[in-house]
Amino acid sequence: MGLVERNTHRWRRDLAVTACCAAAVAEADRTGDPGQRAARLVDCLGVLRSTHGAGSAAALDMRALRRGLRQGLTPLLPIEGEGEDPLGEVRLVDSDGLLCDAVEDLGREHFVPQQALMEYWPWAHLRAEQEEQHLYSEIRRLPPEDYAKVRELLASHPVAEQGVLWEKWGGLWGRFGFFEPVSSWPWCNAAGWCFPCPVCAWPMRAQPAGGGVFAVSCDAHLLEGAQYTCRQDRGGSGPPVLEGGGCSAGRVEGFPAAGDYLAVSRTVWRYLTLPGRMEFAIRDALTDIAGLEVFMYPEGDRYDLRIMATDPLVAREWRVDAKAWRSFDALADALLERPVLGAAVPLIIVVPHRRRSDLPRLRERLAGRPDLEVMTDKDFVTTVLRWCQAEL
Repeated sequence: MGLVERNTHRWRRDLAVTACCAAAVAEADRTGDPGQRAARLVDCLGVLRSTHGAGSAAALDMRALRRGLRQGLTPLLPIEGEGEDPLGEVRLVDSDGLLCDAVEDLGREHFVPQQALMEYWPWAHLRAEQEEQHLYSEIRRLPPEDYAKVRELLASHPVAEQGVLWEKWGGLWGRFGFFEPVSSWPWCNAAGWCFPCPVCAWPMRAQPAGGGVFAVSCDAHLLEGAQYTCRQDRGGSGPPVLEGGGCSAGRVEGFPAAGDYLAVSRTVWRYLTLPGRMEFAIRDALTDIAGLEVFMYPEGDRYDLRIMATDPLVAREWRVDAKAWRSFDALADALLERPVLGAAVPLIIVVPHRRRSDLPRLRERLAGRPDLEVMTDKDFVTTVLRWCQAEL
């Protein structure tokens, strides 16, 4: 059915393996800051404990972690049934305290960025990068037309009844674990109902405010005014009544927080739905403009859009990559790690218009990269349309 199952043995085991790889790199490092090294080991130990039951988690301490890295992973991996884990005998740190080759192999297989291991990213950052890479690696194996279809579906239909999703996805349904049952998400349940954001269509967060009232808002679009209050219908049979509290608080139709309603996971929403909605909004805004051609995901998705002005006298090209990151500092770090695109035109990094006040800081961070330009989605569309009007 295409559902992601969390807290299965496989999921917990993969989490433990990732934590062991990160711990091994920290344990083998003798040149970095000792405090940072110790913090990383404590971080990894906490993750390892979370993958075990209460009894075995209590026995996992720093000594057990270091011993397992050197003598075999068996005591560090969660146990299921009677069988032995094939990775149980793997050693990640040798007797001289040096990294074993298995760390790099396991890191690649579990989508752990090498830089994440070597630079001691916080665990939350490492997991976010890992999940983003995993998402894209799954769909980049598709033919270009199917790839574009999946990207558009994740942007346009992040929540729907399962039957609707089956119809929309066709033969692609069930190949990816993008969706989860909304009934398993208590955080978006307002008296038995969920409400999609009027901007991104993903379920909004519902927080009890007392007296049967809920505060309902979108985690990404609260600053744009996607916020409401609601109270249970007095008859008790219909959805709660929403009262808009912001400029983007348009009319939304709720759906039961039960049954066959599915929504993309938060990771998919953050890394595919939010930037995808920007990408397709730009495409739609520039479609049918005389003299313009718009291409989605060109060059194997090295970036998101290429817009070409085809008139030979005023030809111009724009290359666009949409980003919906919460932290612009982290976005700057990631962009600076990218190799130079090597094109005649800069790569335009498009961010949501609501983040326009943060652009000066991002531009300052990228000042040494003339191949990268930054602007909001609305400003980019305006720039292209003005250029076309001036030249046509």
